[in-house]
Amino acid sequence: MIKKKLLFYWVGVIQFLFVFIIGFNAQSDTLKEYLVLEKLLTEGVETFSVIEVDSSDMLKYRGQTIDDLLSQNGAVYVKQYGSGNLASLSIRGSSANQTQVYWNEIPVNSATLGLSDLSLFPVDFYDKIILQKGGSSLSSGSGGIGGALSLFSNQTNRDKFKLSAEQTLGSFGIKRTKVKVNYGNQKTSFMTGYLHRFAINDFSYIDVTSLQREVKKRENASINQHGFIQEGKIKIKDNSIIDFKLNFLKSWRQIPSIIGLPNNGEFQNDQYLRSLLGYKWFNDKWSHQIKFAYVNELMSYQDTSHDITSEFKVDSYHANYKINRYFSSIRAKIQFYLMNRMDVANSDYFLDLTSQSRSSAYFKWEQTIGKISYHFAIRNELVDYNTKPLMPSLGIKRSFLVNKKVLYSDFNISKTSRYPTLNDQFWIPGGNSLLLPEIGHELEWNNSSDLIEGVKFSLSSFYGKTKDWILWLPNTNGVWSPENIKEVMRYGVESRIVVEKDLGAVSLRSTFQYNMLNAVTKASYIQNDAALNHQLMYTPKNQGQFCLDVLFNKFLIYYRQSLVGRVYINSDNTSYLPNYSPADFGLEWTSSYIDGKQIIAGLKIINIFNEDYHVISYRPMPGLHVLFNLKINLKQQ
Repeated sequence: MIKKKLLFYWVGVIQFLFVFIIGFNAQSDTLKEYLVLEKLLTEGVETFSVIEVDSSDMLKYRGQTIDDLLSQNGAVYVKQYGSGNLASLSIRGSSANQTQVYWNEIPVNSATLGLSDLSLFPVDFYDKIILQKGGSSLSSGSGGIGGALSLFSNQTNRDKFKLSAEQTLGSFGIKRTKVKVNYGNQKTSFMTGYLHRFAINDFSYIDVTSLQREVKKRENASINQHGFIQEGKIKIKDNSIIDFKLNFLKSWRQIPSIIGLPNNGEFQNDQYLRSLLGYKWFNDKWSHQIKFAYVNELMSYQDTSHDITSEFKVDSYHANYKINRYFSSIRAKIQFYLMNRMDVANSDYFLDLTSQSRSSAYFKWEQTIGKISYHFAIRNELVDYNTKPLMPSLGIKRSFLVNKKVLYSDFNISKTSRYPTLNDQFWIPGGNSLLLPEIGHELEWNNSSDLIEGVKFSLSSFYGKTKDWILWLPNTNGVWSPENIKEVMRYGVESRIVVEKDLGAVSLRSTFQYNMLNAVTKASYIQNDAALNHQLMYTPKNQGQFCLDVLFNKFLIYYRQSLVGRVYINSDNTSYLPNYSPADFGLEWTSSYIDGKQIIAGLKIINIFNEDYHVISYRPMPGLHVLFNLKINLKQQ
């Protein structure tokens, strides 16, 4: 069966190449402003809520992981099991499985678990991060009922030679080392990088299970990670490029027990390899992009006290082809996007080697007429030769003049779906091959305007329903098994204000975000389900973030604080974790380049108010701790 599916996969690849060759030979050779045209062809109209994490915020969290960055900058809920341990993302009340993660447009959520552990994504591996909310995730793939996180890396440049070396030392045994080398010319550019992250994580915490509320040291919480990144780009012509990317990470971490229980000597090894080969070509009307990728994922868990071992391995093969056609006379664009994926998994809890093939086609039409822009899109997916529900989206955007200020308003509607994971279907015991895909519907209304010079405001509201939500529950035989259990209603408001002021020698930038979310179980197949008409567990109703940057001469002072409201830890909402609002403070100095040399030195205080808080019940987060950072850049003149 697997051989047949592999044959199906490679037939799809050949189809991509066939379409590509025909499209390439049919195009005009008239070339104009390449960079402007490429942006016009690839970006297009956006009527959904999409947020790009500021590149300066990414620099402040170098040496850390994506969960650390988003928990203080993304206004999304990051569920962290402790420093260096499992961290997952939730957007608009969705589960971690309903939030897709993409690496350079390649889906990387685990085919077995269905989610991505953000603690295994170093910030230094990426230079662009985009949060796609709701139906906007359809442009990247399927499964993103709540939304998607898209990570991009394009760290090559035309420097003949540039070397960066960075060292970070901090509390709780934190040691981080990063080395990056860029080399190239006008035609070719390459980047090679290495990253090492280590921490003992022996921070103090309050034992809330003891009568005396003793202060103890966290044990069995060390992490040790080694990462390697390689990128290259070859410019064939001004309008055609070949690029390749490779990410490798090997991680070992101990897993501490919850407060009040003895440690079981648990630890986990994770390893992944992500590789990609791409080609891009465009002219004044067309753009073509083809990508081939291979992703390998390994995980091994051990509980030494109880002699429990669990391992799985997944090999994923991807082939994507995207074509855009621009019609300048009517200001319109057509996009056609083919995605083909093959997953082959081996697990201690599968009866045999298990595989799954997915093939999807995405079509989008967009046009601008005067002050109005609109789009219509539809995605169709085949899973192991079976057609899954169609996923359409429709959006319209218009500009208005209100009190001499331009107001942009857009409205969209979408339908998304998520297919069950390999674990959901084939886990022994308990897997359920008869599961239905989860279906999400969402309405969204977005408004944005520049209130005054240097002040930008945006307000989004949404309403959605998710049916056939999959949950694992014990069956009549006491075996845990997944079922399509409930229907969830999600609605809320998201607001954002950005203020930028230049006061001569001082530049200020501040951002305030506030989100209100209700995610309630409206129907359930469980008799007398206590969750009915209650907020979902670990889903905050209120969430906010405040960011402040002050740039003076060569100094940068920054402050980050997040506010997460109470989260309920049981289905009937009778128990909860209180709100928390950890804050980070940083100071950084950057020298000028002198004879090709530059020094960047920084101090960062995390959780500056030493707040005692838990994101997950009985799993404490670190208190106040300090990081010292030194970076040296050497650049050939």
